[in-house]
Amino acid sequence: RRLWGCPCGLWIDEPMPTLRTGLSGRGLFLYSQLVRYTTRFHLLDKENLDSLEAAGRPAIWTSWHGVTMMASGYLFRHFGSENPNLLVIVPDDWRGESLSEWVRLAGSRAFTISLKEESLVAARRLIQLMRQLKKGTNVYLNPDGPDGPSGVPKPGISFLASKSGAAVLPLGVYTSSRYQLRRWDRYSLPFPFSRITILFGKPLTIAPDEENEAARERIAAAINQAMAKARARHRSR
Repeated sequence: RRLWGCPCGLWIDEPMPTLRTGLSGRGLFLYSQLVRYTTRFHLLDKENLDSLEAAGRPAIWTSWHGVTMMASGYLFRHFGSENPNLLVIVPDDWRGESLSEWVRLAGSRAFTISLKEESLVAARRLIQLMRQLKKGTNVYLNPDGPDGPSGVPKPGISFLASKSGAAVLPLGVYTSSRYQLRRWDRYSLPFPFSRITILFGKPLTIAPDEENEAARERIAAAINQAMAKARARHRSR
């Protein structure tokens, strides 16, 4: 694993890729760069993002797992090497190694979370992440990843938002020019030179005393609403 120091004064470890995961991570990076530099991004309701940034409030950027590649072009454009204030959540397995390499090459940082939800390691990692959010670091995560079920948030996102005070920023992402994989998340690979609509939903605040299940339902509803609006407004153009 490799260590790096973040602006908040903590040391974060990333998994070192093997030859296989390094190559797959580089492949993801190259494809995402092709999409990034050939795609026309159509941004909707961006004032929701602008208001958070004007207030200096960190956000948990979130959408369903299947739209990650579609969203990545804008995400890494917004948080590039000149503005590296982003942590991308990845699992602590071989997939995380590939994704960490992709994120590193794109100019951001990966943050591994243990898949063993009840483990002491998982608890420590969540506490680390919560501290970074409090310090102003932005986070991107897929609440239904890495193994689903699709469209069902896991408890971590509402816990992080309630304990850190960070806003949850739901994203709606859509393009009609894509190849959709036949798997649990219907992962979409956008074609080069496509037009991708990204809609920024209204930021959510999760109160410290809000029930986790109720918060997860609100987050799921906000993402689904943003996805539906992005799809409708993409097709109306």
